[in-house]
Amino acid sequence: MKKKIQIVAGMVIGIVLLWYLFKDTDWAEVWQILRAAKLGWLVLALLIVISSFFIRVWRWSYIVNPVVPVPFWRLFTATQIGFLANFVLPARAGEVIRALTLTRSRNIPFGKTMAFVAVDRVTDLFGLFVVFLITLIVFRPTRDVYLPEDLRSLYAGPISGGMIRGAVFSVTAALVTIVAAMILLLAQRELILKISDAILGRISQRLALFTRNLFEHFTEGMHVLTSYMDLAKATAVSLLLWGTFALVQVCAYKAFALDVPWYTPFVILSLLSVFISIPGPPGFIGPFHAGIVGGLILANPEVNMNAARAIAIIGHLFNLLPVVIIGVICLSFERIELRELSRQSEAMEETEDATDDAARE
Repeated sequence: MKKKIQIVAGMVIGIVLLWYLFKDTDWAEVWQILRAAKLGWLVLALLIVISSFFIRVWRWSYIVNPVVPVPFWRLFTATQIGFLANFVLPARAGEVIRALTLTRSRNIPFGKTMAFVAVDRVTDLFGLFVVFLITLIVFRPTRDVYLPEDLRSLYAGPISGGMIRGAVFSVTAALVTIVAAMILLLAQRELILKISDAILGRISQRLALFTRNLFEHFTEGMHVLTSYMDLAKATAVSLLLWGTFALVQVCAYKAFALDVPWYTPFVILSLLSVFISIPGPPGFIGPFHAGIVGGLILANPEVNMNAARAIAIIGHLFNLLPVVIIGVICLSFERIELRELSRQSEAMEETEDATDDAARE
């Protein structure tokens, strides 16, 4: 039931965002802007997007290989299959599916592969934290920003610099809290196991043993948090990865001859990361476009809305198409079906829900 509600809510959010963003669009002008785009810059943007796939796996290798040596291409296929799932399946099942793919291909316990994924997300947050920090430092609008007339029905009030910095600061604080919680989890491993055994053991010894094994594998997979050198390498590659995301934005501005402040990529990445983290439809349709258009409006309130919409459309396609094409190839390489992985991930979620319910009772 919870998953169905999440799917419906995501679809509604996506439809509403698309409606407000594109309801007054001059499609003839959008088409003209797309036709006038400089092909060389668009090709460069696409190549950088594809290179980011390899950089992401490079980062993950510093997390996985110190615990269990895995060939680069196995990490690559697991990552791309997970991304494919995030783009085509509801409820953001891609991270679980990435762990399941690595478990199947290398016979690694699921708890451990799930920890690899979780720690990878943490190192990703380190890069995002730097993006937020830059945004907080350099983005200081001298006057209130208002949405364009055709978006005033969504929000008509002023958007002050204080509001924007406050929102970014809140998200940054949340990121720090998540990282601290994972470090605490690792540091208090034995205490947490004792509490888990005491609570779940009264309900079912089998459930208690299952939870213990899952937690032990999970904390073993968090090894990189105790290795300063591996963590530093993963963090450095994470910064490089977020740098490629910013470069893609710069290429898009060059392709469409858009005049925006130099810090615009950081504003867009900050807003985009917030929008795509909320429940949404498959493919991030709606939240992805809102993040780009909203970021452009904040950075330059006088921006041509149809140009902003054109950039959002191209940006989404440049992320969606490579993920789908390469993900399908990786599925063929691993000789598995996405539907099968989806069923397994749902079974894992049902097991976790049952464990949580038992613990609460």
